[in-house]
Amino acid sequence: MLKAGMAVRIINPEYVRGFVGYLLMQESSSRWLVKVIIKETHLPKNSEMLVLSLEESDFEILHHSL
Repeated sequence: MLKAGMAVRIINPEYVRGFVGYLLMQESSSRWLVKVIIKETHLPKNSEMLVLSLEESDFEILHHSL
């Protein structure tokens, strides 16, 4: 069962494939908002956050907490 806070690896879309994200909230029966942090360097100020609306088939669960 999926829950907010679970870590996921993005499968699709291709431009974020392989990135790790966190489930924020369920939008519909099969869609989730997923927060993805993209770090350009090791400095936090150079990080960018994306929020994606993804189908359950677009990600795989890594573990169950933030």
